[in-house]
Amino acid sequence: MQWKISVLMLVAMLCLAFTGAAAAEDVKGCWEKPCGTEVEQCDQETTFVLYDAPNATIVKSLHGYYYVDMEPDYNGQEELIITAGDIRISNWHTNYDPNTKVAPEDMDNQDVIEEVINCPIVYVDVNDNEKYDLYDGVAFDLDNDGKLSRGDILLTDLPAVDVYSLDESNAGEFEQAQGVDGQSWDRINSSHPAFGMEVEAIGSGCAGDLVKWVDADNSGDWTCSDKLYLIQPHGEDSWWFDEVVTIGDTRLYIPPGDECVPECGTKVVQGDHDATYMLMTNLDAQLASYTYGGDTEWYVDMDNNSKVSFGDIRLTEVSTNYGPNTKVKICDEFDLGHDLTPSDQSLIRYVDNDGLPGYTLGDDLYLDANGNTVVDEGDIRLVDVEASLPGFEDPFMYDAWSVVASNDADTGDVLGVLGPLNESLGYIDSDCTGDWTCPDKLYFQQMTDEFHYDKAVTVGDHRLYVPVNDPNSPFFEMEEWPECGTKVSLCNIDVEYTLTEVFSNYDLIKYVDRNNDGEFTEGVDHAYIDMDANDVVTLYDVRLTDVSIKEAFYPNNTKVMDQHALDLGQTLKPADQNLMWSNVDLLSVVPHPSDDTFTVGHFDTDCSGDWTCVDALYLQIDDEFCTDNLAVTHGDIRLFIPPDMIDDGEEPQEPTPEYNEYDANENCIIELSEISAAVDDYLGGQMSISEISELIDYFLSGEEYC
Repeated sequence: MQWKISVLMLVAMLCLAFTGAAAAEDVKGCWEKPCGTEVEQCDQETTFVLYDAPNATIVKSLHGYYYVDMEPDYNGQEELIITAGDIRISNWHTNYDPNTKVAPEDMDNQDVIEEVINCPIVYVDVNDNEKYDLYDGVAFDLDNDGKLSRGDILLTDLPAVDVYSLDESNAGEFEQAQGVDGQSWDRINSSHPAFGMEVEAIGSGCAGDLVKWVDADNSGDWTCSDKLYLIQPHGEDSWWFDEVVTIGDTRLYIPPGDECVPECGTKVVQGDHDATYMLMTNLDAQLASYTYGGDTEWYVDMDNNSKVSFGDIRLTEVSTNYGPNTKVKICDEFDLGHDLTPSDQSLIRYVDNDGLPGYTLGDDLYLDANGNTVVDEGDIRLVDVEASLPGFEDPFMYDAWSVVASNDADTGDVLGVLGPLNESLGYIDSDCTGDWTCPDKLYFQQMTDEFHYDKAVTVGDHRLYVPVNDPNSPFFEMEEWPECGTKVSLCNIDVEYTLTEVFSNYDLIKYVDRNNDGEFTEGVDHAYIDMDANDVVTLYDVRLTDVSIKEAFYPNNTKVMDQHALDLGQTLKPADQNLMWSNVDLLSVVPHPSDDTFTVGHFDTDCSGDWTCVDALYLQIDDEFCTDNLAVTHGDIRLFIPPDMIDDGEEPQEPTPEYNEYDANENCIIELSEISAAVDDYLGGQMSISEISELIDYFLSGEEYC
């Protein structure tokens, strides 16, 4: 049985090096900006939340040009007109291109609208699967004739991206290149390759249902810098996809020169900065096994048919033919069709490594093959495991997917029980088909019972299957994605920065009345966030101002972590007007009473479900849109970021070596001439015998001493 780290030691490790809470990962701090800064759209942690545009329509002007009319506006004759903020989807003479926004000074501003087109947003089903997916091109069927005919407009390339097969016989094989049948913003004519292609409506086909926007400047209104998207609509069982920008959405308007978002007329694909990794949960999977000759092979039976079939995931090696983390193909003759035995669906279990309550980021994950809640022979490690034994200086390292042997260092560790497998599974729908297909990625989630955590990829979720690691997959080594058998952590490409509300306004912002005058005094009193709401400075409270007590100094943006900190135990008073109007240190980013109301949210870096030393706080200005409070979005303020976890992109400076005084050329090697000088000093009584002996040892070794 491996030795357990004490909770006290773990806390020290967490706060000094962030190695305890993520023992299974090589996690480094990667917040790019410190506390007190505002989140911008190009920052890594921002989420692109979408707002509805229910009154948007596709219209034709009196002069024959087409627009997205964001809101109906009328002139003095009660005629619908084009106004500033509407989006062109066709050229206007030679003056304005499609994907441009009408400005107040533009020549077509105030043009009369001749016709509101009835729900013309359609797609070309390039792979004939009778559903709208990532591959399909998007168009405006302006005459509503059900096909691409003269005058219709392509919004995306056709196909929109490279096409890979969805057929079981050749799943994932390349079929067709992006754009071979047309380019974004093409006007269809009789000689166009797409002329005559049949189209189907995307959802209702109506702009009011499909067009949504990102409030890039946080104004609360549709303005110049905002972005416009055409969503891929989802059903009631996955409606949360339509609240944020996700894979498969189409960029309808992107301001020119945007630094971090691809141009308009393109679809959002995995890896794009504006992609949010929501999880499909429409699975009916089970944990199952196949036994022969005393050996047991484990699978995630994705279609719950109790047979090894197309799309199932192997969790163990299958003889010598297939490795773990491989997906069953239709030609996999060595196990295809084998009868599977359903198991206890809670056999994926964890070892509590970090002393934090419940299953957290630092806990190792296993498949408990015999269900006895103890790590023993035959169990399967689902993550890399580091385990120690008394009498051995170095820990033992075991790879993810390895099978536990009887004498391994982790045998005997107690396993905690989690919920049923299918309730914890979700997948990234990489091709937006709405089904489990070849390029999709499977996650075993750390369930929280908080909706916005359990419907997105968040810290602590486990990558159970990733095609990039599967040598049987056509997508093997084709993508930049973290490996399977790892947990999602801070900095990863697939992590979403979801937030839990901690408090509103000044509810937990308090101060220590150092001069006992009954009011907050700048430069004398100290301001804190009272995280446990007990009106006393306690461990994990956050200092909002610098704190000086006697000889001790604690800067702002630090947590109270030291049991001997001199500010521990001091009484906290509710914020008064002086504090609320103060701009000292971090109080400068907290809104004043006459400004906006705000909410402070907690980012759970170690997915402990509690406020711990590696976690962060964000201040969010309240507005009419509640969905943007569920995750970090642009405009939020970093109220507390662990100082040791900020990565500003600069290379760390190597410490200056401590050179021996006789190392004349400072190369950390003692050479013959330098020994000669030292011997002279020794004979002259300027060196002790121990000092000259040490120097001679350096010389004889010939190796660097520093």
